[in-house]
Amino acid sequence: MRRTGTFLIGVVIVGAALAVVGCGKAPSGARPGAGTEAAGTAKGPVFGYPVAGEPWYFVKAPLVLEEVPAELRDAAWSVDRVEVDGTRIRDYLVYQDGREIDKLAVKVRGGKITLEVKARHAWQPGARAEMKVQLVEPKSGDIRMLKASGTAPAGKGYWDPAWKSYASLVISEESGFARKAYPVHATLGILANYLASPDEVRVVIGEKAGGDIVYREVPSQVYDVMTWNDAKILGAEEIDPKTGEKVVRYHPTTSFGVAFLADVAAGSKATYLVFYNNPGAPKPAYATDLAVAKGKGLGRTVENAFYKIALHETSGVIDEIVEKSTKIKLEHKLETNGAIHWNPDVYAPPHAWYHSSDWTNPSAEEETGPVFYSLNLKGKLPQPEGVDIGIRYHFYAGTPVVMVESVITMGKDTFVMALRNAEVVFNKAVFTKAAFKEGLKTEILDFAASKMHPDHAAVLRPDTPWVSFFDEGKGIGFASLYLDMATPNLNGGLASLEEPFIYIQHGPWYYVSRGFVYSFATNNQTRMLPVKAGSVYYDRSAWLAFPYPKSEGIGAYLDGRFNELKWPLAVREDIETYKESPEGWVVPILTEPFEEGVKGATGGKDRHKPG
Repeated sequence: MRRTGTFLIGVVIVGAALAVVGCGKAPSGARPGAGTEAAGTAKGPVFGYPVAGEPWYFVKAPLVLEEVPAELRDAAWSVDRVEVDGTRIRDYLVYQDGREIDKLAVKVRGGKITLEVKARHAWQPGARAEMKVQLVEPKSGDIRMLKASGTAPAGKGYWDPAWKSYASLVISEESGFARKAYPVHATLGILANYLASPDEVRVVIGEKAGGDIVYREVPSQVYDVMTWNDAKILGAEEIDPKTGEKVVRYHPTTSFGVAFLADVAAGSKATYLVFYNNPGAPKPAYATDLAVAKGKGLGRTVENAFYKIALHETSGVIDEIVEKSTKIKLEHKLETNGAIHWNPDVYAPPHAWYHSSDWTNPSAEEETGPVFYSLNLKGKLPQPEGVDIGIRYHFYAGTPVVMVESVITMGKDTFVMALRNAEVVFNKAVFTKAAFKEGLKTEILDFAASKMHPDHAAVLRPDTPWVSFFDEGKGIGFASLYLDMATPNLNGGLASLEEPFIYIQHGPWYYVSRGFVYSFATNNQTRMLPVKAGSVYYDRSAWLAFPYPKSEGIGAYLDGRFNELKWPLAVREDIETYKESPEGWVVPILTEPFEEGVKGATGGKDRHKPG
């Protein structure tokens, strides 16, 4: 503790009582603030919950340092240490004049310091809590100790003390569209000794109920659990040359993904709490409408309350869809393996046109749980040489939406007549019309009067928000909502593009596809067009089979679904500062110790040893 000079003045606020500690010579080792007390008045602390965007359980206390000596009023003071119930708190905020300030910039006004300190604290209802705040004047090093105490209100308090740690995910809806069962995926990295098993993770949301809170455990799914614990790196000792102290750069760290479905009102915030650090917690068992049945090869049947989807046994792609409310099956079954999901594809004559639906041995990775089932397919096309493609599906509980991602990466310069993705194909048994968004209008295409293959029934901008096939009489529709597209080149710049567009085709089937490089579908179809090595083509769509919305209208209905999915919720993590974490900033390693040695680099000179 810093102390310069021989006199010590302190102020202590206890509950609603203000006590001024007398001046006197401080004996060696004395705690600042020791002395007699005189009564006064002050407002007591507030105990808060992590709800509606607030990340912490907290106690927030008003504090006053009366009659700051004139010689100590010029410089800004700093909040040097905060304790609650004798435990040091490293996560706190400082306020003056109703706004958050830098903890090193506490101002003296009118001869005194008035501030509030908000500290992360897992309080229990009816429990007494005492906050101690240490203020330091930087020029003299003088210390003042402020203290506040109070009793927490009745109510729920901390969700469950058996879970000793939590991280907060503050979710903000900033685009003006309410979200219901919106899929949230977050990745957390925590110190490994705080998590014995992913089975102990729980996701909980609290909602205000008067002055109290109502908790709801949210079904969640933990996946991609990995731990970094490199004994060689952890065992290497590094000493700070200035302080002589050991430099702590690393701790064993466990990271994991957690997924859940969030409900957030338009323009609002919600706080979802991820609890952990409970080794005795049982494995959770959540009710879910999502079920996955394995079939032959990659064949799967995925269903929830809205759909039943079959995946092709050879390629793994979506083969057919049953919309449950109408019991109507959507399928293709006309060409090659007859799957609905037809590409990514590349046509580079003299090779045959090859589609992802023609795959016979893609690599496949699955993730199954109560919130989502994902399938990640990847591999090389057999021709032309050097084309890598990938498809990833996410099927969720409680929603009719299926998320579909596809990517093409070109490994070498190639001339093509077609390079496409985002294609879905249906036979003509169900649909009779198409709809699409063009500017601010919803356009309807009646297939009975449309152009026929090989002409395009419709040619659309590459940034068209959505395209739908439907039949009002049968009461059924299917839509592709185009959420994201990216076309970088790994070697710099953009991927090769030749007037990309989305188009609708009417032949023995109805299909919609995205062409990135596509001379074959033009009036000059013999052109061979270049695709440079390193070109990447990425597409993310949402697929939706739905009962036709007669009252709302198809345009308004799909506009709403698109807006809910296109504009992502903002997710911000707030995690405790672990007691093991170093104080202050750890200077990064900015220079490698090369063979020739870099001046000042740790180990640089050691590399010049003989041999």
